[in-house]
Amino acid sequence: MAEWTGVMYGFYTNKSIDDVVSAWFKKLAAINYQCERSRFRNDEFLFCYKNDEMQDHHLEYGYNLDINGEGCFCIEAKSTKLHGTATLFKFDNDSDFEPYDINLHFQHVFYYVLVLPDLIENSIFCQNIHRLFTNILNEKK
Repeated sequence: MAEWTGVMYGFYTNKSIDDVVSAWFKKLAAINYQCERSRFRNDEFLFCYKNDEMQDHHLEYGYNLDINGEGCFCIEAKSTKLHGTATLFKFDNDSDFEPYDINLHFQHVFYYVLVLPDLIENSIFCQNIHRLFTNILNEKK
């Protein structure tokens, strides 16, 4: 396979892997995609593709958009801790304050990486998949 392809978007959330996977499979069926679920060590992988031809093309060329502007994508998920410092520039869509550092100390969170074939700024398809995923993270139980 060629060099690494794809664009990664990371998310920390309190939404469990089981809840996300369950909702994700329902959403994928609605857009005629299928998903292979696998596990390596403590990480879950959800590799998504429309058909065998798309999957074969991905294996040869990596993450990419086909003629129809669609492509394979993936979610990596794991349970982890989050200890760090972040600079807050915007909160609840407000940015009328000076940026400041906040300390984050969570003993149990879930980390997801959404791997898309292109930047969401460059592709309507990638924007839609990104939105689909973030809607799942934001849904209330």
